Amino acid sequence: MKRDFITQTIVLVAFFAAVTYVATSIQVPMPALIGKPFVHLGNAAALLSVLLLGYQRGALAGGMGLALFDLTHNYVLDAPYYFFEVFVVGGIAMLTFQALNYRLKPTTTKLVLIVLSAIATKLVTTTGHNFVMALIKGMTFQPAVIATLSALFPTLINCITTMLVVLVVYPILGQQLRTKLSPAKS
Repeated sequence: MKRDFITQTIVLVAFFAAVTYVATSIQVPMPALIGKPFVHLGNAAALLSVLLLGYQRGALAGGMGLALFDLTHNYVLDAPYYFFEVFVVGGIAMLTFQALNYRLKPTTTKLVLIVLSAIATKLVTTTGHNFVMALIKGMTFQPAVIATLSALFPTLINCITTMLVVLVVYPILGQQLRTKLSPAKS
């Protein structure tokens, strides 16, 4: 029985890592003064991984998917950051999930609050990352702030996209998988 659970865990983490990788690959480039930001569905896939698989397995799957995308698309320096960012964003989402007792009493309002907590965290962490990267690239304070603000629009679009996708997909998949998967441990 334990062997089946381990096999199931490996398969699910690999599957959701692949889904996150593919979802990140579907992208629309956006203009910015720093980096090459793009709108994609990878953040939504990573958050769905956390909500469906639980914190540890889901964050590992989402982080691996985003990091593999970065490693294979010439964003090598960003890969470790986005791998760990999934654990921070996913952790906040799961704390909110548990605080609202979503599993026992799921409502759309609670799900909106869970996703809002995740995207607010994502917005803060990504904005901070963009500012630090601008400074590392040699910008002084004021140009770094301007560059960071220019990258804010694509981040906001990604957050809105994540919100919409998760609000539509999670209720469907969550209900379908709840009976088929072993209970996800946080």
